[in-house]
Amino acid sequence: MSTKNKKPPIVKAIPYDEKNSFESNAELLRESSSLNRNTQKSSSPSSSHQPPEQSNIMKKKRFIDPDILGAKRYLQGAGWPLGLQEALIKSIKKLPYRYFICDDSGSMLTADGHKVMGKNENTKIVSCTRWSELAESLRFHAELAIAAQAPSEFRLINLHKPVMVGTGETDNESLEELYELFDNGPAGQTPICHHINEVIKEIQSMKQQLLQEKKKVAVIISTDGEATDGDIAETMKPLQDLPVWVVVRICTDEDKIVSYWNDIDEELELEIDVLDDFSAEGAEVHAVNSWMSYGQSMHQLREFGAIIKECDLLDESTLSSEQILTVIGILIGDGNSRQFPHPEVDWKGFLEKVNECNNNNPKVFDPMTSSMKPWININNLCKTFKKSNTVKSSSCTIS
Repeated sequence: MSTKNKKPPIVKAIPYDEKNSFESNAELLRESSSLNRNTQKSSSPSSSHQPPEQSNIMKKKRFIDPDILGAKRYLQGAGWPLGLQEALIKSIKKLPYRYFICDDSGSMLTADGHKVMGKNENTKIVSCTRWSELAESLRFHAELAIAAQAPSEFRLINLHKPVMVGTGETDNESLEELYELFDNGPAGQTPICHHINEVIKEIQSMKQQLLQEKKKVAVIISTDGEATDGDIAETMKPLQDLPVWVVVRICTDEDKIVSYWNDIDEELELEIDVLDDFSAEGAEVHAVNSWMSYGQSMHQLREFGAIIKECDLLDESTLSSEQILTVIGILIGDGNSRQFPHPEVDWKGFLEKVNECNNNNPKVFDPMTSSMKPWININNLCKTFKKSNTVKSSSCTIS
């Protein structure tokens, strides 16, 4: 976004229930966090003897429980179905810390980006710069991190100082700072390697704690090009020995850059999800899993970092029956696939339950048709399983 007008306070920027404002919730969280810190300080005889620098690091990296109510309130306001909300909350518990490495180089001003605007039947995909597309996505993730109290560090690669949100202490000020940086626009080169090295050092200091608690850190790299300060694959190799989940969000359709990052994915032994923009990713998913609509909330879930292997495979191959069950439970269920009969055991019961849940969920914007569609295309689901359509439904459209 290029506007220079001052952004409204966080309470207006984030969707929230009228009876439970986010500002009140955040205030309670701050008070709770303060009480927790005071309790820990008084109960720990060694805390007063810690060197100041060590104490700050420990405070910064302390894994806190997410604010589930705050996360759900925000996601409901954004139109997320229940199953996707549950998937996001589970992912935050598994990934208690996030690093967003964001490309703010000059090439991000190229005007071949796309972003979703409007609501319901008025939803459109509009052309914009790569930076405008990315900034819109980062705004959502920063606000979600605050609502969920999911500590997230935003690193604009041409800015030396990271911006932290999701700690409940200076979230309003940090969000305003991020908004300002997004409005200032991109400039400079692509020193991604420097920031990856810095993030690796921080994760190495957390490694033992992460392993003990069986948790991981999410590293989200958003870029439209190759690194200008080193060999990116070589730089990322230490991540192979760390408990991390990596997301690469490609901000261009250029074949050369897409191939560059796909080759890195192939070269490294990493848990990594390489994503295109919403429209391009939707086309890839449709090519192999046409039984589902690739809604924006699914794309945002993957961008935020979610350890759900089925979601990583959506654009790679047709899912198996078990994998389809899992994804359907996320898209139109309560996040649990067990509420659906197994399609290979009770096809009729499975299809009836899918149809029922499909009709009970609001339609979603489908990037393939640029129109509102049900999450599940019943006809295409039947084709995928090579089964007959045993239900009559208005959602049985062929695409």
